[in-house]
Amino acid sequence: MGLVTLGCAKNQVDSEYMLSGLAAGGLSLTGDLSRAEAIVVNTCGFIQAAKEESIEAILEAARYKEPGGRCRVLAVVGCLSQRYAEQLKAELPEVDLFLGVGDEQRSLAALLRSALGEGPGGQSGCREARPLRLVETALQGWAYLKIAEGCSNHCSYCAIPLIRGDLVSRPPHELVEEARYLESLGVLELNLIAQDLTAYGRDRGKDHPDLEGLLRLLLSETGIPWIRLLYTHPAHLEEGLLELMGSERRILPYLDLPVQHAADRILGRMGRKTTAEKMRSLIRRARELVDSLVLRTTVLLGYPGETLRDFEALLEFIAEVRFDRLGAFAYSPEEDTPAAGQGGRVPRAEKERRVEMLLELQRRISAERNAGRVGRVLPVLIERALEPGEALCAEYGWAGRSAAHAPEVDGWVYLAGQRLEPGSFARVRIKEAQDYDLFGAVVD
Repeated sequence: MGLVTLGCAKNQVDSEYMLSGLAAGGLSLTGDLSRAEAIVVNTCGFIQAAKEESIEAILEAARYKEPGGRCRVLAVVGCLSQRYAEQLKAELPEVDLFLGVGDEQRSLAALLRSALGEGPGGQSGCREARPLRLVETALQGWAYLKIAEGCSNHCSYCAIPLIRGDLVSRPPHELVEEARYLESLGVLELNLIAQDLTAYGRDRGKDHPDLEGLLRLLLSETGIPWIRLLYTHPAHLEEGLLELMGSERRILPYLDLPVQHAADRILGRMGRKTTAEKMRSLIRRARELVDSLVLRTTVLLGYPGETLRDFEALLEFIAEVRFDRLGAFAYSPEEDTPAAGQGGRVPRAEKERRVEMLLELQRRISAERNAGRVGRVLPVLIERALEPGEALCAEYGWAGRSAAHAPEVDGWVYLAGQRLEPGSFARVRIKEAQDYDLFGAVVD
């Protein structure tokens, strides 16, 4: 069987759990969909563009069911299926099985075997007989650790609570066990993910550890040298966490801090529960407490009612704060969210113009921030050898990431060196910088 994963890192982790269950259920896995008798598409339904991509992937997979193809069963799982199952059933008769998120996916192996006309499978119920997850990225030295499901922030533009429900923090002992398992696979970089990391534990009461407490557990119970925090809400990020980051070298000096906007009027309409001045103060304090802090953010352009003055306030904020990394997205109305009913729609062409303007500003900032790393010696996690046609020039044969580069969303460190091993560290002297990437050589 084959599996196609779309969407965010949280979906990737879901797929890793599913792959483990499918293998334990006696189903052989292949990366070549043309050879698969069953295909699973793990969908994203976050915004309109993601929905369209998911539908295209489903239709592409359905072609393998046409005469001459080997595929006999097509399953659709994940966020799109969770939210639109009945509509999809009516419009996509090619699909044999629809499952949503969470516990629904646990039955996937048995359902696929039944649809294929096979028995119930082997010892999939035995915990010792199966790995927790099948994590391909462990070969490159890194993995995600999803610490919570859902979200209770209810930002006005976001459909996540409608798809995955309110916040459910995972038990700390379970997370420690999973982190130890990942460490046993050779993981050197653990990337903590959730819809809002800083909300961890708030649903469990005062006796449950918060994010700071969970980090202390992971530090004491594992030896993983790099721990990275991806998505910390600016309204919930507390000074104690910053102090821990500043004092503990194993927690990378990297914060993913999505601000979404910087005009207070728009922040209020978004339900972000903070202001531009509070975010400025938070960022100043974070930089005081965490040496060499790298900041990443995301912003949402063209939210209903966003005026040129609001947009200019955002530009001024970005120019002042100077994030190392930034992703910019055009607002997409999602049905049943409060924002979908708000007036003052910004035309698509204007939204796209604002995105381009902001990204151009950030390109210049990123280039300047990267230039400041030239001449430094940085630890780099080696991920892969470059493909023959990918080499930028003869001397660069490898790609890796420094502490300033999160997986999949930031740039690369391209480096020269021999006898390098993916999933290991190297000390690299940075020789050159471009807008998003660095170039260097291994220091013996």
